[in-house]
Amino acid sequence: MRLMTVVLLPLLALAAAAEEAPKKSEAQSARELAEAIRLAPAWLWAEGKARDDVRKALESRDVLDRPLTKAQAQALLNTLSAGNPFLTDKTNSGVLEVPTGKDGETTKAWFQLPPGYKPGKDKPPGLAIALHGGPAPDFKTAFVTAPQEHSYWTGPAAKQKLILCSPGWIGDPTRIVMETIEAAAKRWSVDRSRLFLVGHSAGGVGSFMVGPPNADLFAGIAPFVCGMEHGDRLKNAWNFAVYHVLGKKDNEFFLSTGRKNSERLKEAGGPLQIVEKEGGHDVYADECDKSLAWLAVRPRTFWSKDVRWSRDGARTEGGFFWIDPSSKSATAAFTAKVEGNEIRISGARPAEIVLSDALVDLDKPVTVLVEGEPAFQGDVKRTLRVALEWVETRRDFSGAPLAKIALKP
Repeated sequence: MRLMTVVLLPLLALAAAAEEAPKKSEAQSARELAEAIRLAPAWLWAEGKARDDVRKALESRDVLDRPLTKAQAQALLNTLSAGNPFLTDKTNSGVLEVPTGKDGETTKAWFQLPPGYKPGKDKPPGLAIALHGGPAPDFKTAFVTAPQEHSYWTGPAAKQKLILCSPGWIGDPTRIVMETIEAAAKRWSVDRSRLFLVGHSAGGVGSFMVGPPNADLFAGIAPFVCGMEHGDRLKNAWNFAVYHVLGKKDNEFFLSTGRKNSERLKEAGGPLQIVEKEGGHDVYADECDKSLAWLAVRPRTFWSKDVRWSRDGARTEGGFFWIDPSSKSATAAFTAKVEGNEIRISGARPAEIVLSDALVDLDKPVTVLVEGEPAFQGDVKRTLRVALEWVETRRDFSGAPLAKIALKP
């Protein structure tokens, strides 16, 4: 209640100021933007009337579309990176209900928070999702199986100060993984620059199925002793960390296909650690520790200046990194490279791109070339609205953009 009171006190002053003449001094505009940045968490995460009042006040002051300086933009990103300050749930461990996408059916994910973590106060932790082996024939069996995998990773996740979630899953785990992330993000602030997938056997296969096609969402994976070739999908590990563990005495299929995947990963050129153990199809507790420690220091590079996307049927729509392809080319392979303030895109025509000072210098004109032809050239302004609407829509406060460019079809 005290926090809500602190948030709402300035609103009357903001509303009263709305009656002033539109011409403002630079100092006054700076004060209004500073106040708007301070209220950004309430704009996003307050509830009911409190949130409505904040939004009405900020809209009345016309600050959401006002250009931000680089310093103001950084202050906004710093504020957002602290996550939701209104969280109060302190439950350290238990289970989450996770929708499966089938007629209201749910599964469950076991969870553990980092030791001593205080939601709403501490720096948002990353999230590791552990996929169990199996495969399980149904969700009931999967939920009984999941605690074993969960137990392998509780210690390593605690050491790296990560939230750990271990869902029961069957079939293609993509939907369950994404719903687990959303369920965790509703309950706690999750640093989405540090999302990791780990798992043994079928769980390792699942991490390969979900991770590389969504290389802009995850920082990396740790697949252990798993078979099945993943082919061109692994080209998307260019901006993606993989800690791959194989057993030299594993059955021939798992070992041979695992080694083929390792070669594909080497070709992709992303951060890679390949470990071949002397044992077979085993759980290697020492590698659980080592792999999560290795992954934890390799966060997602959302603002990559070298994006390479290989078409993948598992990813059929939506943006990839900071590029949102048009509907006609959403599944096409493409590349995007940034040199200075010039952006060159080949293979697909984006409908929109979002920008940050981590990608280009937004104090200077930006040039966008698509297939070598100019698609945009000019100044782009940083605004509160772009960042806030991104976080509201994607719930990703770890990679919020500051500006965007819509490109003509």
